[in-house]
Formats: sequence, structure tokens, C-alpha cells
Amino acid sequence: MVAVVAGGTVAGVAATSDDGAKGPRVVEASSAEAYPTLTAVDWVENGEHAVVLSVVPGSEHKGSAPEDERDNGEGHIPRTATMKVDEVLWSKPGAEPAPTTFNEELPGWWWEGEDQREFAWQGEPRFEEGHKYIVLLVKGDGEWGATTHAMPYDNGKVGNGEISGSVFSARSTDELQGLAKEANGKDAAAVKEILDDAELNR
Repeated sequence: MVAVVAGGTVAGVAATSDDGAKGPRVVEASSAEAYPTLTAVDWVENGEHAVVLSVVPGSEHKGSAPEDERDNGEGHIPRTATMKVDEVLWSKPGAEPAPTTFNEELPGWWWEGEDQREFAWQGEPRFEEGHKYIVLLVKGDGEWGATTHAMPYDNGKVGNGEISGSVFSARSTDELQGLAKEANGKDAAAVKEILDDAELNR
């Protein structure tokens, strides 16, 4: 059992993933956010903005394993990066303006002895340079952050891009739920419409 807590997310059991998609093998952990982010209604109830996001090139910084993990012989090495808001799709009425950029702690690497592999939340993006994502922004303790649950958005298509360190050109709706399933294969304008409808009808 591997317990990891980061950004308001509680992780469960870590496992090795090698699903045949284009990308490296990674150590994954199941996760549950502090509040629901599965459906469009969850997004408009719990976030301030839905945005298209990318990682600022060259901004990634690798952290170090916490001292209390060194004695265990395994642990998570975090990374931080500067995130850039490329487009705001939806904003909660009365929310303060979305940031242009903000710093974020991201899944990094899982180390065990001499072995070190990329770490990811199961089924969620790691947020890597060269890719785009649609994410929900929240503000806590005066700092902006993106929720763990996010949608890849390369080439203007939801479901196309990086997930758990692997790159997908398309996703089957059979493996998706909530907003990710509803928006799969669509563009940002369609996501905006879904969120506007959720805000209007909730």
C-alpha cells in the first residue's frame, strides 16, 4: 500500500502501468480528490474557471525525496512547473479573473532503491511539455491550482494527448465517465457549451 497526499488528493495503491500506448512505463496510484470533479455539474459547482492549459517550456523543476521517505527506501519525488492559461472556457459568476500563469506541483517520479520511474495518478495526465489540457482551476489558501482530474486536448480534440505519461490519439468512450465521456472527441467550444448548460440547469 502506497499512501501519497498532494494538492488535496489522496492516493491509494501504486501499480506499474504498461498499456501499450506510446510512452514509458510508469508507476500509477489511484486517487480521490477532496471534492467531486467527475461531471460537468461537479466542475461548475467546485471550480472557478475551466481553461485550456499548457506547461511553459523549460519551467519544469525536479524536487527531492522528503527526508521522512528516505528511511523507507521508496517514495515520491515531486516536480514543479509553470502552467500557462491559453484560453478561458468557462468562469463561475463573480470569480476573480483567471491567472495568466501559475506554479503547480505535479506528479514526478517514484523511486525505490536505485530504480526511478515516472509517477502518475491513474488515468490522469502528468502535465508534460508540448501537450495541452482542459482543466478546472480552483483557488485555495490564496494560490491557484489545477485539479487532478483533467482532459488531454492536443490538436484541438478532447481525449487526444498525454495521459499517465503515454500519448493517445483517441480514447474509447467505454473507459470514460462524466464530462470526459460527454466531451470526448469534441473541441473547446463544445466543452464550453456543456459547462454553460450545466451552470444554467443545476
